[in-house]
Order: sequence, then C-alpha cells, then structure tokens
Amino acid sequence: MHPRPLDHPGYIFLVSILVTGAIVTATTISILLLGLAAERSGFAVVRSTQALEYARTCAERALRRLRLNTAYAGTETFTFSQGSCTIRAIGGSGNVNRTLCTEGRSGGAVRRFEVNVNELLPFTRIDGWREVASITLCP
Repeated sequence: MHPRPLDHPGYIFLVSILVTGAIVTATTISILLLGLAAERSGFAVVRSTQALEYARTCAERALRRLRLNTAYAGTETFTFSQGSCTIRAIGGSGNVNRTLCTEGRSGGAVRRFEVNVNELLPFTRIDGWREVASITLCP
C-alpha cells in the first residue's frame, strides 16, 4: 500500500514553506518596482522645477537688461550646472508694450514663459506673466 500525503506531515510543511516563499518574493518584487517608479517620478518633478526656475531666471535677467537698455534684443542662452535658459528675441521697441519669452531646460524638462510688459520706466508694469506650453508671442 502506498503512503497517503496526510500520513507524512513533512509534505504539508514543505508545501507551506514554498507557497509562503512565493508570496514573499512577489511582494518584495512589487515593493521594489513601486519604489523605483516613485524615484523616477520624484526625479522628473525635480527636473521640471529646475526648468521652471531657469525660465524665471531668464525672464528676470531680460527685464533687468531692458530697464538698463531699452534697445536690448534678447537672443541669449545661459548655461547652468543642471540645465540652461534662453531669452528669445524681444518684441516691441522703446519703453512701452514689450514682449519677452523665455525657456528653461533641465534634463528632459522644458518650461516656458511669455511676459507682456506695459511700461519699463520709471516703474516696470507687467500686464501678463504666464507659463505656456509653446511660445507664440515671440519669434
């Protein structure tokens, strides 16, 4: 007569260990993959924030240069340790109704601003400062 599996309690213990091991392994792999995805998302947010700050930096530089010289034409690129920013050609002329556009880059992230300046001197008055997906106001 052949022994039945219930006659040997070692089989039940062995199968229990194998099933438990498979569940623990699957859980560990899932947690590792979730952690990796969260890290990538966090890194993308950091790059996007850096690109935003670079675009703001270029906008502030362009406004400062326009206040010093109303003939400033833009078309400059500045390089930083983690990216760059570009001031596009500035629209308009003189002291009123100027348009400037900037773009910040960090890694694969790109952020853009369009700024409408109503008056430069004696006080700078800005009609609009908005982030855009693509630049339409500047060449």
